[in-house]
Amino acid sequence: MKPPSLEDCRLDESYFAGGDHIKAMVIIEDSIFKQGKGNDLLGLLHFQQGSIFRAQARRTENSDVKFTFLLGSVECFAESEGFSSFTALSLFEMGQHLGSSMYYKKSVEKAKEYLSVLAELDEYGPKEVKSQKDVERIIEDAESRIAGGKSLVASPIVRSEPKAKESKKNPDSKLRSFWRGLDDEFKRNFLKMEITKLISFVEAMYGKEGRDALDQVLTFARENRKWRFWMCRTCSKKFSSPEECKNHLGQEHAAEFKPSSTKDMPQTVTKVWGHKISVGGWDPVDAAAAVEMIKNRLQDVKAFAYENGWSKDWPLAIDEERSKLLKEIKLLLVSFWELKILSCSIRDWMMQFPVKHLAQFEVSEHTLTTECRLVETPQSICFLEFRELNQILHFLRAIKGERDDGKNLVCKAVDSFWDGTRVKEKIDFDSQFSFLLLDKRLLKCKLTRFDNEGTVNVFDPNDYYANAQVHGDDILSWLADYSLGDEIFRFPKPIRTHNIDIWVAVLRAVQFTCRTLRTKYEKKLRMICYDAALIDANNLCIREDERRRNIPEDQWTLYASLLCDKCEENIRRHAGDSLTTKLSLCAVQDVLGGASQPTFDFTDLVDCRNLINGHKHISDDIVLKSINLLKSVVTYKVPLVDSKILLVENSRISLLKDLVSLSVFDYRSYILQPVKLYLEEELEDAAPPELLSEKKQEKAKKSGSKKRNHKSTKRTSASMSSHLDQDVEQAKEDSMELEDDTKGEKSLFEISSNTNNQEEATKDMQSMPREDLETVNGKAATRYNSALDMMLKSLCNIKVLKEDLVNNRKPFSENQVPCALRDFFSAFVSEKIKEEELYGHLLSNLLDSLEELHSLSSNAAEVLVAILEFCHCWKSPESESLVTRLFTLEEYERMSCRKCRRKPNYPEQSSYGIVMAADSIRDLECALGNIMFEDTLKVIRMNNEMICDVGTGGCGERNLVHHTISRCPPIFTIGNF
Repeated sequence: MKPPSLEDCRLDESYFAGGDHIKAMVIIEDSIFKQGKGNDLLGLLHFQQGSIFRAQARRTENSDVKFTFLLGSVECFAESEGFSSFTALSLFEMGQHLGSSMYYKKSVEKAKEYLSVLAELDEYGPKEVKSQKDVERIIEDAESRIAGGKSLVASPIVRSEPKAKESKKNPDSKLRSFWRGLDDEFKRNFLKMEITKLISFVEAMYGKEGRDALDQVLTFARENRKWRFWMCRTCSKKFSSPEECKNHLGQEHAAEFKPSSTKDMPQTVTKVWGHKISVGGWDPVDAAAAVEMIKNRLQDVKAFAYENGWSKDWPLAIDEERSKLLKEIKLLLVSFWELKILSCSIRDWMMQFPVKHLAQFEVSEHTLTTECRLVETPQSICFLEFRELNQILHFLRAIKGERDDGKNLVCKAVDSFWDGTRVKEKIDFDSQFSFLLLDKRLLKCKLTRFDNEGTVNVFDPNDYYANAQVHGDDILSWLADYSLGDEIFRFPKPIRTHNIDIWVAVLRAVQFTCRTLRTKYEKKLRMICYDAALIDANNLCIREDERRRNIPEDQWTLYASLLCDKCEENIRRHAGDSLTTKLSLCAVQDVLGGASQPTFDFTDLVDCRNLINGHKHISDDIVLKSINLLKSVVTYKVPLVDSKILLVENSRISLLKDLVSLSVFDYRSYILQPVKLYLEEELEDAAPPELLSEKKQEKAKKSGSKKRNHKSTKRTSASMSSHLDQDVEQAKEDSMELEDDTKGEKSLFEISSNTNNQEEATKDMQSMPREDLETVNGKAATRYNSALDMMLKSLCNIKVLKEDLVNNRKPFSENQVPCALRDFFSAFVSEKIKEEELYGHLLSNLLDSLEELHSLSSNAAEVLVAILEFCHCWKSPESESLVTRLFTLEEYERMSCRKCRRKPNYPEQSSYGIVMAADSIRDLECALGNIMFEDTLKVIRMNNEMICDVGTGGCGERNLVHHTISRCPPIFTIGNF
């Protein structure tokens, strides 16, 4: 099978708008978890997941989140060498983010791997040709940046800090006044929620799904006495502590790596040794005088007093150069200790220098380790001369104190998601678990501290709220604030889907770090085996020296010949397949070939044997010299590898900590929105009718559908896209121009909403019995009258309409225009309409004309349509009708079926405006805050769906419909139904 090309990883915006990436992430994780390793399907699953991560990285504006998704994609693509082109691309982009030569080098390595895969193919198509060029470009660009060395800089990407979440709407001033007028007893009882009522409210709003979700929440809180838990998004297991979650991730989901032998794991020095490094004076010691004391006054030396590993009894030397080197060595060692990368192998490598140095003064290793115990303290390094100290300093400078792998960016990305789940409010129960008791501090002030414990307590409600202090109306702002948590994930969605995309990306980042650890350990194991081969070679030479003592010189065997014979024996025994045998051959090849650096592999066994056998006759001195040189190089490299392993392990620990933080789920953040909606309704029910008359009228008109509207608003807002079609943006610009014109012109008239006739009718209705007042006809007439009055006033405040009417006075006399409408606009143009009595008369005549054609039960949108239909025949000889010219918009619907990929073409449709529920607009404005009107418009219409027409060859699948406005009129109309 051909490896996929770079063009095989494209996901369009509709994929994310419909939430398909979340569904896909759940399915992929389930499949990977069930399939296990070794299944052919895994590669394709990882590829799809990596594709989603790359698409997410392109979509997000937060550079930290972008980097996290790219890092997650690297591990997905790294599962197969056939995907190495994608791995190379993601690594290259990560290198651009950080200016990191490490990722550029990895990118070049993976890119070359992909080219080697392509080279094995007999033929490949245009996609592969293009990918080959793209990969070659990556290699060229990355290598040029690596060559720049220190000049590498990160891409100039602005870091997107998490925005402070603000309240979505402000409580009405009348509602605040109403709250302040309530007695303290009512306010205290207000926070005591009866669970059965809350469940009924949630079921009415969200259906059975909501009820089941709330039951799950309340059951968990009741049984565990906790709101918080940790959840694995891969297998859905829950944990009561971060430690349990961390252990599970490490053991079950490859979030940790340990070598087969624990002795290969580098260990950091003890706290005692670390403390000795930090507190020591690091003054140079007079080695000659110290040796004299060891040789002649050993008992006095044994009695030296040590404080934290340092003794003031050793003779000091005045040596500024040595003192400077020692101070720098101390600073490096202390920094490595603080970064947790100071390994025992580094310490042991340094401590060999004092032993060798004092051996020159005939001080034995036994005396130093047993009698003086100098090797137990870093003060022994102060005995060294300038040359040895310089060697140590050069070695320590080669150790990297930080790994530029971007783990700090992942941490920032995680914080931006994790902060949204933190909760300040405590929620408790009564002893019977029949009431939820909200935090009594809400009655007093705004809450500032997060409650990261999430403990559930049991109180007597009367006792709990008895002494609660009641001040101000901050609780109303709290009720109106829906900003807590993820704007997309909301109750009652399955909790597993919460942040699942970023969670899995961080898990893959941890696994990628484990993959790097495995590579480092493999390198260390090769070094250890290579070093063992050198030791075996040296021991073979020592045994030959012992044999030579008892035989004549002409029977001696050269070291080189012995090494060749040993290699042949190993090949016969293990066929050259074992790692030990291969590295033994490499070691002998390097020794006999005079290599200055060890090699850990060979391309061909026959060539290696021929090279070894071709050096059978080199001298023993050359062999011993070469063994010692290579052994010193390996001894130098192993501590460096240990420090790198510890650095990578630190990154793994940091990333795993971030993953555990993302695993936290607080049920309070999950249920706070329905709780607030429930309390809002309770407060509305307690408020007087005149305070909430508009809302109650809406509620009556929709036959108690307020709860469903909340549900619809929630569902719609969760689907909001931040990008708009270009045509809608143009509509916004036109409407903004009109708005500016309207604001700049003073209202043409300021008259009461009702005429004298309306006032008399109102008085008559007020004197009628309540039953008659509530009749359908009376309500319809009142609503129709009010709507007509509102529409006419709105039209009279549009500057564009007035200018058009002034420029086209002649058509006013045409008979096809109703007299009432013609008289009304004539008065409007002449500004006589400001007279209150005339306005009332014209309004009454127009109402009579409209009633002949339309029912009084018509809604506001139909009233406007009736007016515009009357105006439609209002034409001038030179141009189209007034309505077409000023009010008519044209739009078309487009749909791309996700299942059968059909794209039916629907004809453009003309209308006088867009008709939608006004309360939907108001609710979205409240829920989403200060957003552009076109955003609100698109959100409301985003969930419109259409069935793929089976009659025309479609599949019957429901798909989202995209509306495109092709003609935007000067007057953009939004109507209510």
